[in-house]
Amino acid sequence: MSDAKPNPKLASEYIRSGFRPRDRHALFLLHRRSGGVIQRVVAAEDIASDETLQWLARKNSQGFEVYVGMNALKPEAQGRTKADIADIRHLYLDLDLEAEAALSSLQARDDTPEPNRVLDTSPGKLQVVWKVERFTLDEAESLQRQLAGEFGADPAATDAARVLRLPGFLNHKYEPPHPVGVRALSERIHQPADFGTLRERRQRDSAHRAPSAPRRVSPDHISQSERDWAYAKRELWRGKDPSAVADAIAEFRKGEKSDPRYYAERTVQRAGEALAAEGRSRQSGPDR
Repeated sequence: MSDAKPNPKLASEYIRSGFRPRDRHALFLLHRRSGGVIQRVVAAEDIASDETLQWLARKNSQGFEVYVGMNALKPEAQGRTKADIADIRHLYLDLDLEAEAALSSLQARDDTPEPNRVLDTSPGKLQVVWKVERFTLDEAESLQRQLAGEFGADPAATDAARVLRLPGFLNHKYEPPHPVGVRALSERIHQPADFGTLRERRQRDSAHRAPSAPRRVSPDHISQSERDWAYAKRELWRGKDPSAVADAIAEFRKGEKSDPRYYAERTVQRAGEALAAEGRSRQSGPDR
């Protein structure tokens, strides 16, 4: 049995150092076993208050997962849809395959700024966060899709309304529960120009992409098509609507496939067939 307990102080430091006090953000709590959901939209300074953090700690100890929305919501917002977003405050990546190697690769690049925070969400899995300003919603999502493709991150974690785990609380997906930690790497607030070289290269490559000879890759190389198939299989296993899964893949592969919709639908079909062959022997649950 684990002795791990919620750490409200760590959560407070994370919110106070990375979120603007008056910005409104979604708090999202999910009970893995019962499926119970609690959602509140409150100012960041209220999330970091002792009262809220003690309430979150109690709920987390009762089995609730604790998530926070990464982008600021409109004053009148009661939900966390894209239409509710007022300002883009963060970019993020979900590294779930060879996460430490992917992070090292990202940090070695001269066209990608140092992340502000790295969240240790699960054993061997990380979430990378940049503090940003002056991004439109479309710019943020487009760049996140590009970054996900560059570093093998989860393409599902690229929408602006995403919630990420709040450091300082326990991830109950594992037994014993895994404490969600955070590494502070930078305090700089990034703007679109800081990712300029990366964005320009993507535009140039898309404009001049031409057929080429197959590349020789190592036997353990994981292609983007294999990642797409794994994503489709994972989302279908969790009960997500197949058309929504296909939509996400088609959007992610736009500009890379001659017919992204057909490719996406075929990928989802293959994933569904694989699941049917394997049987549903495991319980499904939310990600990470």
